[in-house]
Amino acid sequence: MLHKYSKEASQIVRFVYFRSLPRAEQELPPMKNKLSGLGEVGRGFYDALRGIYTAAKDRDLSSYFMKLYRHGDPDQISSLSDRFKQDAYRSTTDEYERGYLIAWEIAMKTLSDLKREYPDYPMKDEPQQPLVEKAEEQSDFDVQPRKKPKAKERDR
Repeated sequence: MLHKYSKEASQIVRFVYFRSLPRAEQELPPMKNKLSGLGEVGRGFYDALRGIYTAAKDRDLSSYFMKLYRHGDPDQISSLSDRFKQDAYRSTTDEYERGYLIAWEIAMKTLSDLKREYPDYPMKDEPQQPLVEKAEEQSDFDVQPRKKPKAKERDR
């Protein structure tokens, strides 16, 4: 039932991947309206997408999505997608959790595809080395001793 919203969910993840966060934010309210009639499963689905967007917006590097976004291997992410799908259809999964896990399944599948197609994109704007290390590596950077102040005439 929720997989009919996979195209919209995938598009939100694409916007997040390419750092078009205002556009992703613009897509969330219509998605919430579409899902509102589905009850708990729709709320779980929406909350997962909103969480992915929020983690990217706040640059929360400790969040699961941002860790995968920055350092995840496409094959690892693809296997996570399969795992989320399996967990979503466990007999012990409630409706909210099912929606949440299906959204993550779609998000991981999309992220895996994007990382295969654009592997360097998440890291392209990060500095290669911190500025402090660059200054320390320069061999021609010498600190000159401070000149002594001129002695004042004391005889007067």
